[in-house]
Amino acid sequence: MIWAAVCALAVLPHAITGYANPSDEFLEYPDTALSGKETAKLDNTEQERCRQLCSERSGCAGFEHDGAAKVCRVFSEIGTAREFRGLFSATRSEVAGFRPPSNLQPAPVAQPSISRWVHNGSVMSLHQKPKADGTVGIEIVYDFPKDQLLKVGVRSGYTLFRGTLSDGILAGKSRLASSRCGIIEYDVQGPFDPQSSVPLYLRGAAPKRGEDCSVESWNSTGDNANLRFDPQ
Repeated sequence: MIWAAVCALAVLPHAITGYANPSDEFLEYPDTALSGKETAKLDNTEQERCRQLCSERSGCAGFEHDGAAKVCRVFSEIGTAREFRGLFSATRSEVAGFRPPSNLQPAPVAQPSISRWVHNGSVMSLHQKPKADGTVGIEIVYDFPKDQLLKVGVRSGYTLFRGTLSDGILAGKSRLASSRCGIIEYDVQGPFDPQSSVPLYLRGAAPKRGEDCSVESWNSTGDNANLRFDPQ
């Protein structure tokens, strides 16, 4: 068997994604042709031998095998992949812009969840709703408001906070209720780890309203500006 060097092919616009295969196992693409920087071609070669040759070389990004012709093509860089019946391809990393590998299990889909918290004497529910972009929508609602809040119209199911958790920071709008002036929203944020059992703090300047219900000032030191939630 003779290795024959071949001319490098132009790398097409789509590149290998950031997913890196954690072991020596290749990501498999049946009925697939590869495009990229082809470094070698080997005739009269079985698929397992082609796989072995690529596996033994750290610079091999993947291979393509023609089962009928018994031709093995080795790549140091991979651009794109396309459907091609009869060819078998395998790569060390997932190919962007193409269908998922046949042997790569899909990532588990995160499910919505609810946890219980205590905030300033009221029992709360924190609702987590994962989003497609990897962030998490967070809504904190009252389950059992303390008696003082009932006087300003806060009832079970009232939303205190709605926001988004991204890169460990929870940011969004807190809602301040008044029996006379109604509801006003203001920005708060704070670090949050859903797996942690430490208190959650959301901080932000809270509005102070006057007799005509207009905002007179913003307070960063009061309870409304420093919301604390303790896991139950």
